[in-house]
Amino acid sequence: MPAEVRLPQAGMGMTDGTVLEWLKQVGEKVRKGECIAEVEAAKTTLEIEAPCDGVLARIVTPAGTLVPVREVMAVIALPGEGPGESGVTEAAEAPVQVVPAARKLARDHGIDLAGVSGSGPGGRITEADVSAHLGARADAVPLTGTRGLIARRMVASLRDSAQFTLVRSADVTDLVHRHDHGGLPGGATYTDVLARAAVLSLAEHPALNAHIVGGQIRITRRVHLGIGIDTGVALLVGVLRGADADGLAELSARRLALTERVRAGHADPAELQGSTFTITNLGHAGIDAFTPIINPPEVAVLGAGRITDEPVPAPGGPGGPGGSGPGGPGVAWRKSITLSLTVDHRAVDGAPAARFLATLAGYLSKPTALA
Repeated sequence: MPAEVRLPQAGMGMTDGTVLEWLKQVGEKVRKGECIAEVEAAKTTLEIEAPCDGVLARIVTPAGTLVPVREVMAVIALPGEGPGESGVTEAAEAPVQVVPAARKLARDHGIDLAGVSGSGPGGRITEADVSAHLGARADAVPLTGTRGLIARRMVASLRDSAQFTLVRSADVTDLVHRHDHGGLPGGATYTDVLARAAVLSLAEHPALNAHIVGGQIRITRRVHLGIGIDTGVALLVGVLRGADADGLAELSARRLALTERVRAGHADPAELQGSTFTITNLGHAGIDAFTPIINPPEVAVLGAGRITDEPVPAPGGPGGPGGSGPGGPGVAWRKSITLSLTVDHRAVDGAPAARFLATLAGYLSKPTALA
């Protein structure tokens, strides 16, 4: 009997995947454990291994096909039986050969290589072929691959939840001073500090560290912190599991390593799902405030904007007990950051969300409490 190659479920949140490329052609021999295809699923690349020795007799899902988990992708004829003896129907057309650089470019831009003409030897698809195809379709980019997955999740998030956003500022003057003068442990960045402050705040406001599943609100004791990571092609959410057990230095080291894996496309599928609360920092892009969209099934997401100079009453000036600042008599300048918190009103009301933001702002204003 022939052996079936099925798409495995690489995590609880994985429901399907898109076939990127078949690495073996129909009729080629395969060995058990050998990678025969690559699939994009749960925002990462999975290697599909042959379940046994044999010959690849049929490809059921060509490159570019969206496949539900556990569905048959291919059929392998066992040793000693030819395609005709295995009961397998006629083989699908063999996939074209693709150079690695072309494969990566196509993957990054969600291009189905089945629609690209190869100009290399034997019809091999080159990087130039993919670039030309990309330029030709510049006005019509399909929502496939990672981009399509993100699109479906974000539309579902807005459709299925009651989202609203609260915005407030936090004084980060002391934080900026410590950051600029090497006063943060382990070379922590502003994103690391935001992550640590969020974890500590969730301990005091656990209602925001929750999922809505099957009409139930499930508050989670541990914090599995989602971090928005810009890969240059899409915004992915990497997950720091058990972030509540880490100090600032440990959290910083883990976040840096996770970011590198995600951007290189080497993150494990489990590192891209299962978060209980997500943060995203757009301060580096010059953004002040925005309305982040909740990453379902979570009930809240935190956004951070850029750090700006804000005038406040100075000691000795109008409204202050003494002195004046550089902005004129009675004015001093402080560093400020804008925080945007989107919550699902089904699980969290405005007042507790506001209290969470107040706690978070307090931690950011006193960085010595974050270690």
